[in-house]
Amino acid sequence: MDFYEVIKKRRSARSFSDKIPPLEVVEKIIGTARLAPTWANMQGVEYIIIREPGMVNQIWQAIGQGNKFSSAPIFIVGIISERGSGKNAKSGLQYFMVDFGICFDHLILAATAEGLATCWIGFFDEKKIKEILEIPNKFRVIGITPLGYAKKEYEPTPRKNLEKIMHYERYKGNK
Repeated sequence: MDFYEVIKKRRSARSFSDKIPPLEVVEKIIGTARLAPTWANMQGVEYIIIREPGMVNQIWQAIGQGNKFSSAPIFIVGIISERGSGKNAKSGLQYFMVDFGICFDHLILAATAEGLATCWIGFFDEKKIKEILEIPNKFRVIGITPLGYAKKEYEPTPRKNLEKIMHYERYKGNK
């Protein structure tokens, strides 16, 4: 699948088949995520792969979104320490969230290229996730994704026209 096709094909899946992705494919996907650019190449993002059914169920419960994701065979929990990235000295912005976003997007696109389904989840009980997975306090859980084969095809969601989001030389939208 070419790069642009991968981008167009990516969807947020909420139900999954019983088929479990092979471990070598999961490792290939994580290997792709680790190639993402990060502040000063600090590579602060780490990944916890949840495959054991009892643990998968605990993570699903901690996500707490009803039946969504209940059929996922795997969850990937992404973590980063705020010190695992840099800080813009001029603006004061910390970039750990940016680093995480780039890495997790690489992960999700790599999964799509492998024919797998994901859904970036940002709504969950971080404290509970950290307890279940014994994650040290220095880390933040920024995102979780189920990983598996989609149970159905998901339709594309509407996107804004380029004219509404693209500006040349100066901002020309609503002020």
